[in-house]
Amino acid sequence: MVRSGVAESGLGRRVARTSTVLCVVLLQACVAPDDNLSPAPLASHVMAYHAGLEMVVLFGGSDPDRTFSDTLWGWDGSSWQVLASDGPPPRIHAAMAYDEVRDRLVVHGGIKNREERFADTWEWDGDSWSQLAVDGDGPGVRDHHAMVYDAARQQSVLFGGQDEAGAYRGDTWTWDGVAWQQVATEGPAPRSTHRLVYDTQQRAVVLYGGWGPDGHFGDTWVWNGQEWNEQSDSAPPPRGASRMAYATSEGQLVLFGGLVDRDASGETWIRDQTGWRMMPASPVPPRNVHGMAYDAKRERVVLFGGIGEAGRMDDLWEWDGLSWTRQR
Repeated sequence: MVRSGVAESGLGRRVARTSTVLCVVLLQACVAPDDNLSPAPLASHVMAYHAGLEMVVLFGGSDPDRTFSDTLWGWDGSSWQVLASDGPPPRIHAAMAYDEVRDRLVVHGGIKNREERFADTWEWDGDSWSQLAVDGDGPGVRDHHAMVYDAARQQSVLFGGQDEAGAYRGDTWTWDGVAWQQVATEGPAPRSTHRLVYDTQQRAVVLYGGWGPDGHFGDTWVWNGQEWNEQSDSAPPPRGASRMAYATSEGQLVLFGGLVDRDASGETWIRDQTGWRMMPASPVPPRNVHGMAYDAKRERVVLFGGIGEAGRMDDLWEWDGLSWTRQR
């Protein structure tokens, strides 16, 4: 199978990249990247950094026509590539994490409509998708939840979301590539549209915000592998549907946007060892249900799409630790 810049052989994947041409080694196939290729305006997609490919990857979402996507995209810092479109059915509000030890992208759950809510677990190995856990195994039907890879404990951590009845959940699960395990039922209040990131300095998972039956949350919690602990530092105003990424090079947790009350936010907040603080106003338009991930190779936080005043967007921005710059 040959995709834009990726080939598989008995000797393993060998990829040669240049700024103008992607050559697939061994199969001697060269593909010129299409600078105009990019995802449609999207909302409610998920993003993560794939260290094996050295790319930010994007899955799912819905376009302005409310068409749901099953495409897996890759962003290498200069162009988009279609990586796969033959795995999980189209969906929004899924959860996704990259298992860096096993070199696998993990996707769980999501929703298409009230009649189609997902409980499945899929992994992408860089070449093909595999469904590894079926309905009834693990967290079950879940959407608007969050998941991140816990590098210290070498497992993906999932928290919260809404179940098949729309009820808010407050349980914590881990996935090791073989089975799901419920590891906590106490901690943050049940919620959805919250965010999780892995803080490399604390060697812990950080949760912020979301909303529940009584409104928005503005609390910060840390998971140490055994229990949740609420943090006392002053946090951003309560909000749901924001997005976060952890910039390892800067030691910063970066948060952008979300819904504050009913209004889309254009605020950028960072959290480091001194606590939370809001950054100066940026040129990024206010939005929610966008996607964000940290590109470890290029040391940039990448933001794509979301819903703003004009509807769904397809703009791409990068954060360098001080400011946002539009790339596309």
